[in-house]
Amino acid sequence: MRYLHPVLVVVLLLVARPAGAALGGAASAVPQDGAPVIEANRLRSATGVAVREQVVVTGTGVTVHEFSSGGVVFALRWSGPRMPDLSRLLGAYFPRYLEALRARRGAGPGNPVRLKTRALVVHAGGHMRAFHGSAYAPDLVPPGVNLQGLGVQP
Repeated sequence: MRYLHPVLVVVLLLVARPAGAALGGAASAVPQDGAPVIEANRLRSATGVAVREQVVVTGTGVTVHEFSSGGVVFALRWSGPRMPDLSRLLGAYFPRYLEALRARRGAGPGNPVRLKTRALVVHAGGHMRAFHGSAYAPDLVPPGVNLQGLGVQP
């Protein structure tokens, strides 16, 4: 009986999956990170493009705003007490993110990240208990959508 608790924790960690969808992936129907809080809103751009915003508060306290149009996530923004797992948030774009980071001069822990490539734009920074950032794929952003209006740094 004494070992039941640690075993249960390990099983739950192995079964837990990330909340939300990855950049460029299909928009989430149901987050899968324990019991997150979800708030979905519909936004309209100046050109009438429907943009869906899904807000997910993960079990780690990180809030992720996922923006999608036509069922595809084109932008994300996050904030919280820790950095989210960017490999999960950026999905297939994560290798491009790592490649761009390696090419930067002066990159190091604690320095804000400001990457802008043809395929991916990422802004991230903060400090202990106050991290924030945003990312988007320029090719996926619908025409007429104002990124700044969504709280995403262009």
